[in-house]
Amino acid sequence: MKTIRQSFLIITILTSLSMVSAQTVLEKIQIETEDIQNLIGEWNGTLTYLDYSSNKPFSMPSELKIKSKRKHRKLILNYTYPNEPKANNKNKFKISKDRTIVNGKQISSRSETTDGDTQIVTEFYGKDGNDNKKALIRNVYIIGINKFVIRKEVQFKDSKEWVMRNEYSFVKK
Repeated sequence: MKTIRQSFLIITILTSLSMVSAQTVLEKIQIETEDIQNLIGEWNGTLTYLDYSSNKPFSMPSELKIKSKRKHRKLILNYTYPNEPKANNKNKFKISKDRTIVNGKQISSRSETTDGDTQIVTEFYGKDGNDNKKALIRNVYIIGINKFVIRKEVQFKDSKEWVMRNEYSFVKK
């Protein structure tokens, strides 16, 4: 009788664990194909970043051209800065096959903003600042038909405050 109860308990626990595991698999957060398609094109906007030396924000105009490769799994981002052409650069926006990872970071949330745009967030531990302090780093991507925001927020170790490190804010041309 005791063996039957133990077996029943083990089966119940295993069933519960498999249900939780299956639920976790079903709840994977993804960037959708429509979000990715909205990004392709030409954008005008600004880059605002926090200068850690002066602790003041600095803004400058920026333009962005986004092209798609590998069936929308890799986007090429060409940034230009009309007032600082030496700062022009190219970056990649890589999306995993199952669309749950952006630039090597697991998507931690996906939500709709009050404007109806999509907000995608990734978080990871790293280092930031002039003195390379340990921090939780949050990348926020706000994607709309005519709006694209890329924001990096940092929460340094032993702090509860989030600091906006930089933000690109674009509107479609």
